[in-house]
Amino acid sequence: MSFYTSLTGLNSATAQLAVTSNNIANVGTSGFKRSRADFGDIFSTSPLQKSSSNIGQGVSLKQVSQEFSQGNISTSGNSLDLAITGDGFFPLKTPDGLQDIYTRNGSFTLNDQNNVVNSTGQRLMAASVDSSGKADLTDLNALTIPPKTSGEAVETTKIQLGLNLPADSTVLSADDFDRSNPSTYNKSTALTVYDSGGNGYLATVYYVKTQNASQEQTPPSSKWQTFFFVGDTQVKPALQQATDKVGGALFVNKYGDVLPKSDSRVVPSSGTTEMFTLDQLTDVRRSSPATALGTELNRTTTFINGILANGMSAAVAATGTTAAIPARPIPLPAGTNLSFSIKVDGAPSTPQTITYTTRAGDDDPDVLARNVGIAINNALGSLQDTGTPPVKNARFGINVTFDPETAKFSIASGTTGDMSSIEVATTDANTIRYMGLSGAGLKVDTSPSDALRGKKSEPAVLRGEPMTINTSKTINTSSSNKDFFVSVDGFAFKVEMPFPVPHANIDSFAKALQDNINGKVDPVSLRVVSGVTVKFDPDTKQLVFTTGTTGDNSAIQVTNASTDWGLANTEMQFGSTSEWKKLTQFTENGALQYVKNGVQTEDATGLSTQTEWWPVYLDRGELSFDLTGKPISPLTGMPFETAFLAGGKGALTMSIDFTKSTQYSSAFAVLSQSQDGAPEGELMGLNINPDGLVNATYSNGSQISLGKIVLANFSSPSGLRQVGDASYLASATSGIAKIGEAGSAGFGSIRAGATERANVDLTQELVDLITAQRNFQANAKAIETSSTMTSAIINIRS
Repeated sequence: MSFYTSLTGLNSATAQLAVTSNNIANVGTSGFKRSRADFGDIFSTSPLQKSSSNIGQGVSLKQVSQEFSQGNISTSGNSLDLAITGDGFFPLKTPDGLQDIYTRNGSFTLNDQNNVVNSTGQRLMAASVDSSGKADLTDLNALTIPPKTSGEAVETTKIQLGLNLPADSTVLSADDFDRSNPSTYNKSTALTVYDSGGNGYLATVYYVKTQNASQEQTPPSSKWQTFFFVGDTQVKPALQQATDKVGGALFVNKYGDVLPKSDSRVVPSSGTTEMFTLDQLTDVRRSSPATALGTELNRTTTFINGILANGMSAAVAATGTTAAIPARPIPLPAGTNLSFSIKVDGAPSTPQTITYTTRAGDDDPDVLARNVGIAINNALGSLQDTGTPPVKNARFGINVTFDPETAKFSIASGTTGDMSSIEVATTDANTIRYMGLSGAGLKVDTSPSDALRGKKSEPAVLRGEPMTINTSKTINTSSSNKDFFVSVDGFAFKVEMPFPVPHANIDSFAKALQDNINGKVDPVSLRVVSGVTVKFDPDTKQLVFTTGTTGDNSAIQVTNASTDWGLANTEMQFGSTSEWKKLTQFTENGALQYVKNGVQTEDATGLSTQTEWWPVYLDRGELSFDLTGKPISPLTGMPFETAFLAGGKGALTMSIDFTKSTQYSSAFAVLSQSQDGAPEGELMGLNINPDGLVNATYSNGSQISLGKIVLANFSSPSGLRQVGDASYLASATSGIAKIGEAGSAGFGSIRAGATERANVDLTQELVDLITAQRNFQANAKAIETSSTMTSAIINIRS
């Protein structure tokens, strides 16, 4: 029996040698786990035998198990090399997809299908992820690294060009533009744009300077015309509504006032409208009053006091041109009564009768016109308010003139604009004879719809300095502050306020001062001052004086030596005659243009008759700059019509933003250039996080999460069945695989660009090798001894 017992020892020593040799042989195998031979003694007995006297029968190999201790980490230059720090295995699928394999060997590469595989073609499994990187552990697929994006191409819709266009560039004609002839344009820029499939096209923009800034322009501006090509196809600029600096669409009314849509006065139009452009708002006109025009007087060469009635001297008449000179019909005797009725701006409700008795000097038609005007203003300026609520009847600033060229008198309302009106009527023979006040021209109505005379003009307004007296108490005048020196529309006079007179409050004082100003009479012209208002502004503590007349000829100044009233240092203030712009409808090829649903057309069907505010457009493709070189228009992206690509590859609809462009005296320069399109991206980099999240970076700027590498673990890893290549299969002993994210409980983390070396300790293995060798030698000696003893027993007989 001892022979067979020793034989089992030899077999065990041989097995241990084999296991140790295998460990040593795989010391360089990534992810290899050291094997260990487990032995057990052989002992057998029967129920009738005495166990204490039984002898063991040798040793047997129970199992060869793996030690899954952590191996050292070795870095590499391959981003797909992966190492697990801690517990877990990489889950793999066989190429046929039928069997699950598990390994710690993280040496991976890409196959021809861009799957991440190991050296035997087994594919690494990863969980799908959402946009936040959260993994779906129920959805495992082979990890794929696409070499380029798919469906990530972005069509170009917006281009941004920040340029400096030289201010001293030569002005050229846009009509002569020829892209093949560089002398027909000033500058050009080029960039690549992309269609929805990621295909690139060369886009070129040409710039032609068409206008330098000049004083005749309002406002002065330099203009450049752009021409846009995609490949060899010219793309025409689209219709573009003008905007303000914050992008608000601009609208224009009949007076050429341009306001953004956000302004409460703007009521955008609807339906078909006339087309107006910003560049055409150049016909600036002064607002005018409603003017009643008399009939032409009889022409004569009669001299009156040596002066022709038209104001020319006899010496001029002697040149022989007197027949063409308009003159008064006959001398106008002093003391002649002229009578007519007048209504201005709808008041008074019953026309006011004016009677004027001529005086010496009225033979001069200009003098007569001035004196009749004074009579009208004195009468209308004194009218009182009527009705409830009060209706103002007083009118101011009516102007009577005589035109020697046409030999006609005219009477103009004191206000300008289309809401002014005038009506003059008379049956007086003298008035008709000497002033021609007859005919249909004596009535001019308001024009609520058409722009004919413009807008209302502004009066002269004088604001004093803040008052130094206490305005919340009774106001008292004294000898030191009672004198006010006033000038209204060229008539200067002194107002002396009564003193000492207490006024209940500042408003009552302002009313008393107003009453003392109005009613003053010019001793020369007999003009009566009227219409001046005096108000107190409680916010600024200032007295505010406003004339009843309006326009450039209105003027007012009030001074007082005392600082009490804030009038010690005032300056003459003037009114202003308003200006307006005559709208001219845009034409193209001689045809009037309209806009219907944002599209330019010659079709006027559905033209709105209720429009008060029209969209105002820019000239197509035009850039304009002010005198400082800053852009005037467009202030948003310049849209272009759809560009249809050659070969039926689709179409591009783009806009170009020139708002960062300038026009300085420096050289042409591209300050900034970008576009929002992108081609399909080529793989530029791969990043694998410790939690297994795989992020790919592409040349088009896309960053895509491709998946999350997961780990598998087992209840008893030592129960896994080896299949070679440092790979394992699950078994009943190991239990089923539990899938989890790297770094979570029970799972290690992943380190990219590194592999796990074998956990074989060569020193230990060499010791084990010596031990196995000695075990083998000892068992061999036992067999030799057993053989010698057997031989001795056999030789006893002999």
